[in-house]
Amino acid sequence: MGLFSFGRKKLEDGFEFVIDGAYALKGNSAVATGKLTRGRLIPGTEAVCLNALGEPVFKCRITGIEQGTKLLRAASYDMKGTYGAHYGFKLDGVKKEQIPEEGAVLVSVTEELAEAVKELTGAGPVALDIPAGVPVRQPALAAAPAGSTVVVQDTDARNALLSAAKAQERAFRPAGPLGAGREEELETLLEEGLTDAALVPLTIQETIFLLCRLQQMHRQENVSGYESKGQLLYDTVLEKLKAAPALYILLDEGSSLPLIIGDTVDVYSAKELASQALHFYEEQYHRHLLLQEIKKERTGLPGHLSLFAWLYFLGMEKLLIDNGSYQLFVNRADLLKDPEEEMGRSLEVPVINPSFRYSMAEYLEEIRWHVSYSEREENVASRKEHLKKELLSAKLLVPVKFDKTEGLNRGQNTIDAGKENGLFFPRVENNDHTLFLPVFTDWLEFQKAYKREEWGCMVFSFLDCLRAAGRDPMVINPLTENLILDRDFIKEMIEMYKTSSKNA
Repeated sequence: MGLFSFGRKKLEDGFEFVIDGAYALKGNSAVATGKLTRGRLIPGTEAVCLNALGEPVFKCRITGIEQGTKLLRAASYDMKGTYGAHYGFKLDGVKKEQIPEEGAVLVSVTEELAEAVKELTGAGPVALDIPAGVPVRQPALAAAPAGSTVVVQDTDARNALLSAAKAQERAFRPAGPLGAGREEELETLLEEGLTDAALVPLTIQETIFLLCRLQQMHRQENVSGYESKGQLLYDTVLEKLKAAPALYILLDEGSSLPLIIGDTVDVYSAKELASQALHFYEEQYHRHLLLQEIKKERTGLPGHLSLFAWLYFLGMEKLLIDNGSYQLFVNRADLLKDPEEEMGRSLEVPVINPSFRYSMAEYLEEIRWHVSYSEREENVASRKEHLKKELLSAKLLVPVKFDKTEGLNRGQNTIDAGKENGLFFPRVENNDHTLFLPVFTDWLEFQKAYKREEWGCMVFSFLDCLRAAGRDPMVINPLTENLILDRDFIKEMIEMYKTSSKNA
């Protein structure tokens, strides 16, 4: 049945959602991730959470349904496509800590369950009559027929049920992004033992799946050698990312730089995954984005840098690989320790400003994002304040020419360095014929606009830049971020400097 046909048909009574993970949201809410193994539901549906022993933990309302990078209007156990019946359910009024780490499920609210939640005292297992329309497939109840009462206290019996539950789950598992058959094949690697040779032919997605599955299995029951297996899989993902013929990122038109979500940057191993994410961000958040392929050879990035070296110069250190599918958080430093080596030369004056460039990207992506929401002004002000602090401590590159001849060309400024000598700082002109002093954060940006064999360069603090600019405004990285520092902005910077000097 297609997803968008739910509104024309009556939803089946009863559902079961097996939880395999959870994360916290701002406020009193959380998201539970897992698989819908029975039934259908829509946002607004009430549910009861049961732990591994069949005990009710809390009653809640499912207010949002996510799949991959999309917000859905309904969820179905028989959903086809890339993600099958894997979803994320937003639970209002629930904290992450309330969701059991092992064996938790969400089921339909019944009178019996609602009453059990009310009477819950925490004094031991609560025996529940599971109604016939709601089979619960989780460790304590996996082998129980519908309508039976289950209380498991014996360790051996519980282990037997765990084994039965695993077999049953494997038999009924809906197809995930890789397909149920392929995922089952991959799981045998976890059961039979991981080796470097076995991991070589796997794709990035397949390797991440193994790591996700390993974590899931460990939450359910301690896995022998968990840390070493996890490290091997993580290191394998890193090596595959570094060796990938091409990777994909989303550029925000507001900053001309990779899109920042929270404090992470998305990197995709497949163009299809990146395209899905782009459409989601555009449709749900009205972002204006560009999908860019970054090839291993001839990356097309400034200075011919690799993707991970470029991200270093941008101050983007937290990466989310394949957001919307099997995904993995990665530290950029784990992929490339010393990106400056990729410059291919030893700079006499190495100037980089990763923290400042990151603050610029955050600020510009927010201020050039044409949406309205309640916290927008607060967020813009906070990011602007962070930007100004970073700018005040930055070391910046300003192009300069030294000339003994008299006279100035149009758009140039002169500072006397002696009776017959002059320092000439160029100006760039916008469509309104306003002249700006160009300022750069690093050599990568400088060389986009000026040839080093034709122009000299001076390393200035922000205050030095003010002196060179005179009464003119400034523009930082005009060919990328194009951040305009007008008179009002400069006045704010001066006030911040005065305040910081007094406090010091």
